[in-house]
Amino acid sequence: MESKLNHQAIDAYSKAFAKKVTQSFFNEHSHINGQQILSLCEFNQINLIVLKNLFRKWKKENAKLQSPYFNYQNDEVKKAMKAFMNALSKHIHIKKEHFEPLLRESVRDTILLVFSPYDFFSKEINQRDDSRLRLADLHDLSKYIKVNDFLLDGLIRQFEKERIEVAFNDEAFAIFNDVCANTNDEPEDIQQYLATFSKVVPLNSKEVYSEIEEAEKAQINEQFQQKQPSTLGDKLGKQKHKSLKKQLTLNQRFMFVNELFEGNQQKFQQAVEQIDDFDSHDDASQFINKNYIESYDWDLESEEVQEFMELVERKFK
Repeated sequence: MESKLNHQAIDAYSKAFAKKVTQSFFNEHSHINGQQILSLCEFNQINLIVLKNLFRKWKKENAKLQSPYFNYQNDEVKKAMKAFMNALSKHIHIKKEHFEPLLRESVRDTILLVFSPYDFFSKEINQRDDSRLRLADLHDLSKYIKVNDFLLDGLIRQFEKERIEVAFNDEAFAIFNDVCANTNDEPEDIQQYLATFSKVVPLNSKEVYSEIEEAEKAQINEQFQQKQPSTLGDKLGKQKHKSLKKQLTLNQRFMFVNELFEGNQQKFQQAVEQIDDFDSHDDASQFINKNYIESYDWDLESEEVQEFMELVERKFK
């Protein structure tokens, strides 16, 4: 499924957020250290991702130190390098001009983690410099991820179950997709995080997702009864299901909650459970039309609505 994230808007928001927080902090400080990073933002997930990104950059810098003229695998050298890196980690000292872009990147990553964890973890898998993902990398990442961490936990369990210590990105991504397809967990409710973000710079879900142009609407009932055109749901296969809940992928659940149910996961779950209780497509259609299309002002031309309708129709075939 393609992401509906508005990356341009996310970048603009991250820049504004980072600028405001950075200016506030550096009005009173000449630099920032590790302990100060951990208490920088009220939303602690941002602080943790700042540290995650900082240590990733730190490892890249460390790799540059390794000259071809010396044996870095020597036990004495490895011990000295470890002591050196440990000492550095205790003396984080970042000036404003270097910290602001780091915070901007971290705010952007946090928005992805909150609004589209699939995109966040896909990015984490695919950005490995050597095109390999290690079990040790996943355990390191788990130290910094506290929101929607069930996906990371599932990926770690699968690596351990298959006794995989290292996998190429393509293989790791395939495993991750299986984890997403088979999880019963739901992404966290975004409303609490929207409120926390907005304490610094106002944010709403419509800014995060790409706007879909409004098309002229005919009578809702007439449009709903028409056969819906093929959508991205086709790519998920034509297998028949007796349960709407069971055929939903993680990304679909997350998209429908935020795009069709105003971020209210409980209302979405209730809707799915009620639809699953119907014995006919006509009864389910009338229920959706009465309780959601009109109440939530669904755009019947949007991809999200069409995909949801197609899944409902497939349930009764």
